[in-house]
Amino acid sequence: MRVQTNAINIVERTSAYLKSGLLKNTPAWYEVVAKIPPTKKFTREPRLINPSTNEDLAVLRDNREAVNKKGFYKTRPNKLDRKVNSNKLYKPPKLQYVEDQLRTLFFDQHPWELSRPKILVENSLEERFDWSHIQQLGKPLDGESVVQRTMYLLKTDKMDMITAYNQARFEFYRFRIQQEVEEQVAQEEAEMFGSVFNQSMIDFGIEKEQKVIQQWKKKAEQETELVAARRANPSDSWISAEAGATEENLDEQGSELLEL
Repeated sequence: MRVQTNAINIVERTSAYLKSGLLKNTPAWYEVVAKIPPTKKFTREPRLINPSTNEDLAVLRDNREAVNKKGFYKTRPNKLDRKVNSNKLYKPPKLQYVEDQLRTLFFDQHPWELSRPKILVENSLEERFDWSHIQQLGKPLDGESVVQRTMYLLKTDKMDMITAYNQARFEFYRFRIQQEVEEQVAQEEAEMFGSVFNQSMIDFGIEKEQKVIQQWKKKAEQETELVAARRANPSDSWISAEAGATEENLDEQGSELLEL
């Protein structure tokens, strides 16, 4: 099958179109793709070293370092042990970032931070914050603040990962406690001066849910009493049930006749 090169030669084709006048305006992506052109090398070369972890993928694992289930060392590797796994040689390495590991650790330890509202609309992509302190102007205090503060301490103060993360986390705790105390004091002062706060959306939802639960509880009690009565005297319970059904049918028929 012939190799398709239309997408690769997009810079050359666009340049020719601009020179000939087929394109009047330069596309927005033209300068970027011209600086970083797509690769034209289709030969798959094995990656003997993983650039993310610097792990040598072509080295045979020494089986004498591991102990089997019986507690013995394997001194004579078999055919499978001597074989180099070539599946990973042509597979692109997985990108790993320290920030992602810090985010996973923080939100595993603080799952309720994910329930806080987030602003997904970005006004500007050029957001420059000074992470020499964890509080930023125009950015709420959240888990991302802890991550960026930790990265700042790693780069500037030359701390190890655990020490930098703990320092950023303790700063986050201090400012979060201060924020909650300020909100509580402001609410108490407003109530003291006569402000009345309506119920929140959570309280409103709980109230609606409680009404449904009470209706369900009432029906469940009625059905439980009916089942207990049938077990106590099956004949009477069936007769009363049939009589009630007959009365309901007569009432429905009478209402239909009145409507006619």
